[in-house]
Formats: sequence, C-alpha cells, structure tokens
Amino acid sequence: MHAKRHALLAKRLIQSCGGLEEAAANCRLERSRLADFQNPEADAFMPADVMVDLEAYAGEPIYSRAIAGERPAVETPQTLLNEVMEGTEAAAELQALTRKALEDGVLTPAERLRLEAAVLVVEDQARGTRAALAQAMNHEGQSS
Repeated sequence: MHAKRHALLAKRLIQSCGGLEEAAANCRLERSRLADFQNPEADAFMPADVMVDLEAYAGEPIYSRAIAGERPAVETPQTLLNEVMEGTEAAAELQALTRKALEDGVLTPAERLRLEAAVLVVEDQARGTRAALAQAMNHEGQSS
C-alpha cells in the first residue's frame, strides 16, 4: 500500500470521527500529529492503537479493513455474484456522488475527499470480486 492510499484512508477515518478536533479527543495523539497522517508527503503513518481507537469511535473499521484487504491471504468472498452486486452498488454510489459534486461545476475539497473515499470503496470491492472469481475458477478446476 502506497503513502497516498494511507493518507486517503487516514483522512476518511478522521472525517468519520467528525474531523481533527474530535478525532484527537478520542485517541492519544494531538490534532497536528493526526493531520500529518493525512499528508502523503509527511512520511507518517497512523499507529495501530490510534487506528483502533478512531475506528471504535467511528463505528467502522475504515482503515484496518483496507489494510487487511491488501494482504495476500484475504478472507475468501462468499460468492462471485454477491461481490459483483456489491461492486455495482459501490460504482453506482460513486456515480451519484460525482454527479452531485459536479452539479455546480465546482469540485470543492470536501467533495473531492468524498469522491476519493468512494473510489477507495470501488477499488476494495474490485479486489474482492477478483478474489471471488479466482476462487470460482479454482473450484471449477477441482471439480473437473
């Protein structure tokens, strides 16, 4: 996983906590240190304990799920059809967000952040679909 992806995930998690102030109030680090994690040029990555605290506060494993998804031994998806359907839903959400963001012809920083987060979901879903397809092909090869 590259630094830009880490920074986007940190931004998404911090946003889910209500921003830097609220995130800092719910973990051991100061606002300025959390801001570093959102900058791909800062060469700073969120510590696991901070990630756990913020994900608990946000109520969703935003960052850790993406990290786990990068591992070669990803949990096998339930079915190829479910993965494809979830991928379609994620792409439709990205389309709707894009249409809404571009209605006025101006892409604000907040809209860009929402779109980047939606793109991450689509990418994660595509990886799950790819894994499900590979699993389906392995089952087919074993049953022949």
